[in-house]
Parts: sequence; C-alpha cells; structure tokens
Amino acid sequence: MSNQYNKFLIKAGLISLPVVFIFIIYCCLDPFKVIRNYNSYYQSGNSPYVTLNMDYVSTETFINNNPTYNYNSFIFGNSRSKFYEMNTWGKYAKTEVGFHFDASDETLLGISRKLQFLHNNRTTISNALLILDYATLSQTKEKKGHLYISHPTLSNQSRFLFQLEFFKSFLNPYFLMAYMDFRITNKVKDYMKDRFLLNDAPIAYNPIQNEMKFSFFEETIKTNPLEFYSPKKMKVFYHRDTIQKYSQPVILNSQLQLLTEISEILKKDKCKTKIVISPLYNQLKLSAKDIKILSNLFGRENVFNFSGINFITNNYQNYYENSHYRPHVAEYIMKEIYK
Repeated sequence: MSNQYNKFLIKAGLISLPVVFIFIIYCCLDPFKVIRNYNSYYQSGNSPYVTLNMDYVSTETFINNNPTYNYNSFIFGNSRSKFYEMNTWGKYAKTEVGFHFDASDETLLGISRKLQFLHNNRTTISNALLILDYATLSQTKEKKGHLYISHPTLSNQSRFLFQLEFFKSFLNPYFLMAYMDFRITNKVKDYMKDRFLLNDAPIAYNPIQNEMKFSFFEETIKTNPLEFYSPKKMKVFYHRDTIQKYSQPVILNSQLQLLTEISEILKKDKCKTKIVISPLYNQLKLSAKDIKILSNLFGRENVFNFSGINFITNNYQNYYENSHYRPHVAEYIMKEIYK
C-alpha cells in the first residue's frame, strides 16, 4: 500500500510538500464541503463522489433555506429516514412544507439537539416523523469522525476542532491516495468503491427539502433485478434464525431524559408526531419495555413497531443491502401509520 500511495503522491506533486501546502490544497478543493457555503451540497443526477457529513449538510441547508420556505414539518432519523419521501408523506400526513433533518448514524442526542435548535429559532413544528431503531436509541453521546461529528451550531463545540476532524480525514493515506487518483484521472476505480472511499452512483437530490433519492438503484432493480441482486450482492443477505429474538431494553436513564426533552418540545408545538421503529433485516424485535416507554411519552396510538420477523423483513428484495430498506417499504409504513 505504501508504495502505491507514494507513487500517487509523487504524481500529484504532494510527496515533497509540507503539511501547510497540503492544507492549502485541501482548502481550495474543499472535498467534504465544510469550508465554503453551498446553495446545494449535491448536484441532482450526478454522483457525490465524496461522502459528506449529513448532519452538517442538513443543518446548513436548513439555515440557508428556512427564511424562504418556513418549514413546519420534519422527518428525523438516520440514513434509513431518507427513503420516507416528502411527496408521499405529504399525501398521507397532510403536511405543508417538509424537510429531511437526518444525519448519518443519527443518535438520540442528535435528534434532541435538532429539535432544541428548531425550538430556539422559533420554528413551529406541526408534523414530525421520527424514524428510530435500536442503534439510534442506544446513542446518547457526542460522536467522533468526519462523517458523524455534529454541526457546531447544534453541539456548541469549537469550530476549529470541527474543521480539524475533516482535515485529519483528508490526510488519511487511503482516502488521500484515492481522492488524488480521482482528481488526476477523473475516474472512480474499483479499489475506491471496495473500500468505500469514493462512490460513483448517481443520486437525485432536492435541496429545498434536503431529499436524496437513489433512482439509479430503483431503475436497475425494476429493469434487471438479477443484476442488482447479483451473487456478489447477495453475500450481504446473511441467514437469519426463524425464532423471534428480542433486543435487550435500551431506554435507560440517559435515553429517557432525551426522549422526555423531545416529547416536551413536540407537545409545546401541539405537533402531530409519529414514531416508527424500522423493519431491519436483522429481524431483532425491539424490547416490549422500550415500546411501553415510547408509548407513555408519545401516546400508544403514535408508536409503530415494524421490527422483528414479518413480511417486510422476510423479503430481501425490500432492501438495497442488509441495512437500508427501499422507498416502497417506507410508503407502506406511512400509509399504515396515518390511516
């Protein structure tokens, strides 16, 4: 790896440069789009190539657009919440101006911060859809890493330390090699995709609603499902037990405190709130104790548990891989919870 890395650095003219000049190059290229402000952080129809921090993208997009659109309906959650499309949600929930306020591997702390941010900015929340799962509920602390670190406006942390996290990621030899290779050749090569360093899959993106769609994947599945669910892809769909298993209770004191804060903010706005527990491929059913706590806080009629063994999780074609379910699943869920 080191020989390949040095060859690309030499070709890129970086091997003999001190860190300060690499920093200048980093600032000029702004690969993670955290230095300059952008009207749209993605270009619809193109690939993003470099994976961005969705917590930052969502927050910046809201700050840029809210004065114009005055959002009053929000979808919160991790990357699985992307597939709850705004037009479909509006049809079932009768929403007005909706916005995806999601983050990669979102935490319960992250959702609480976003709601507090909206509340502090006097944004009235008329409708809220919270897409949760065991992983989201379990996380109550600040996350590290350039993909997961919270926007400084939400976390009140040092902007310098926030920016330093991204520059350190830029210096990662695997990423730097792949990124400079891409900048030189304008090609995303297999090794870049295999290591999840870069991505060339095109996306559809609506900056007004901060909505991302993987239309390319959907078209491939519709026209040639055997190509999408190839033997290589099928390796991720591991065997599951036929006996229902339950996760350990995850809502403890720190979770309960955050959930209570979330509930109180939404009640102040008399918000129409729905809680969805995602139908994950692992088929672990969320603890009945956790469901009871959520029901007590948000109302039993507003909490919907799709985790565990069911007709959704039994069919691998409801998923892109073993983590993300497809938009038609999200549409079915929205139809069920709002009927």
